[in-house]
Amino acid sequence: MNTEFFFMVNVVLASRLVYLFRDGPLTTRGLLFLFIVQAVGLLAFQLGIAWAILFGLLLLNGLAFHRLEKRRIPNKGLRLLSLAVQIVLLSVFFSPWIGITFNSEVFVSMAGIGRFSVLVTLLERICRPGTTVVLMGGLLVSNEANHLLRLLLAGLRVGPAAAAGDNPNMTAADRSEYNTGRVIGILERIIIYVAVLTDQIAAIGLVLAVKGLARFKEMDDRPFAEYVLVGTLLSLLLAVFVALLVKSLI
Repeated sequence: MNTEFFFMVNVVLASRLVYLFRDGPLTTRGLLFLFIVQAVGLLAFQLGIAWAILFGLLLLNGLAFHRLEKRRIPNKGLRLLSLAVQIVLLSVFFSPWIGITFNSEVFVSMAGIGRFSVLVTLLERICRPGTTVVLMGGLLVSNEANHLLRLLLAGLRVGPAAAAGDNPNMTAADRSEYNTGRVIGILERIIIYVAVLTDQIAAIGLVLAVKGLARFKEMDDRPFAEYVLVGTLLSLLLAVFVALLVKSLI
């Protein structure tokens, strides 16, 4: 298992949390946050020509897709494509062929700081091979699965028109309900992800039952009921798939 690769994938996924509640293009501040997180993550690795090329390519990727988003091209598909490009780049630069490695001096310094703060010990445990993979799965089901789910629902043409989060005609009440549904979906997938990882499959039924109870009165509206049902099942499948993938890796 390539710890360096999974560590940097987590850094990229963490930087992309800036998209979590933003359907339109990022602001300058948001784009800067994305670049800073990725740059700080790269500081954990040995500096060199390959390091500089990787940093430049990640920067170019972010700027290019940001420019495309500002041209009103459907952004959820773009964001997933941007992530795919980044993962391919990381897979090449952290492969044995190029082999970017951790900077040992950074970890020696962290060990010294660890004498004064337990947070460093916690960070070291998060960077362990198995933990990085589990964390990667959690980031995937929380943010990236949301982009894929919205893209699939739009492609299937399921649900009310207000499901398009970047709809300029959406009222404040509609947008609030849309964001609430997004939070519910994130929590739902995280719980299912943890349940599959820990072999607590019965917990999935409880999550679905609670969600069905909360939406019970709204199920009389057939288009809305179909939207919730298809969205819930797709969300369930994505969370289970990521959990099974993570289990196979660890």
